[in-house]
Amino acid sequence: MTLIKAKKQRSKPQAPSNYKLRCTNDFVFKSLMTYDPKIGKRLVKDLTESIRDYVVDKVDLTSTELLTEGFQAKDIRLDICARLTPDRLIDFEMQCGSNKMEIPNRSAYYAATLVNRPDNKGVAYTALTPVDQLFLLDFDFPAKADQPEKAIHVYQLAEILDHDILTNLISVVIIEMKKIIQMNHSYEELSRAEKWCWFLERYDEEHSDSVAARLVEEDEIFKEADSVMKRMSSDPAMRDAAFEHNRRMMDMAQLRYEGKREGLAEGIEKGIKQGVEQGIEKQRLETAKEMLRNHCNDQLIQLCTKISLQQLEQLKKEIVSGFSQTEDYSEQSHLASD
Repeated sequence: MTLIKAKKQRSKPQAPSNYKLRCTNDFVFKSLMTYDPKIGKRLVKDLTESIRDYVVDKVDLTSTELLTEGFQAKDIRLDICARLTPDRLIDFEMQCGSNKMEIPNRSAYYAATLVNRPDNKGVAYTALTPVDQLFLLDFDFPAKADQPEKAIHVYQLAEILDHDILTNLISVVIIEMKKIIQMNHSYEELSRAEKWCWFLERYDEEHSDSVAARLVEEDEIFKEADSVMKRMSSDPAMRDAAFEHNRRMMDMAQLRYEGKREGLAEGIEKGIKQGVEQGIEKQRLETAKEMLRNHCNDQLIQLCTKISLQQLEQLKKEIVSGFSQTEDYSEQSHLASD
């Protein structure tokens, strides 16, 4: 009788009892926006009209499974994607703890992939659906020297010198939520976009932030968002999933950091090794050159210095060239003295 030993299944980590769901966790953000589609649609409408100055008649949330089967590319999944009326595709991504230097290329890649969606296939270039890619950052974006306090950045393809816009097919919007809060506007001065950023950045179940608490108290959409957050927080499966996602993201960040540190150490080691080798090679060439000046034969020079025949011939040319220049200089000096 053959006994088969059952594999011990690895239990998924459970969220600690004091673990709090945060909207800046991209898993929680996506869950909040899709748990009640009304919240996601309102976020899209408010931020789009406030930041991009569009008039949005209708918002339809679309699938966040971006890439079709067999599409060979870097795999990405969207947080919240919507089609607007008038026709425009818009994607919102929550970025927490990412490498800030990745954001420019990451945002451009997402936008380009959205333009390449199957529903644009076969469409005339003039009829392609325009794309807006918005990144909500939970960290500071590299500041502009002349505008260090600027928190919302809008990019399009433009001519470098004259800044003429080539096309509005792709727009990338970077929103620094922390910097918006640091502006210290009064509650009455906050735009709809700024209110969303404040809520997403500062919300907690205890309403410890006065502005976030006032949003929940006075605005129906934030009151609904608060209700959804509390329902999700009371769901153990949701808490465990958010905790696991957050832990996995931190592990990935740590791996990237350790990889860079190891790469730096390896680079330093290689640099030292390369420098030593270059020093040894230089010494060999200097020794060979000195032996040539002392009329040593080629075989002896190569035996002692280990240089190649090609290097030896090059040294001979350098010595002859240097000797000729010295003779010319001596002759000129002699004529000048006469």
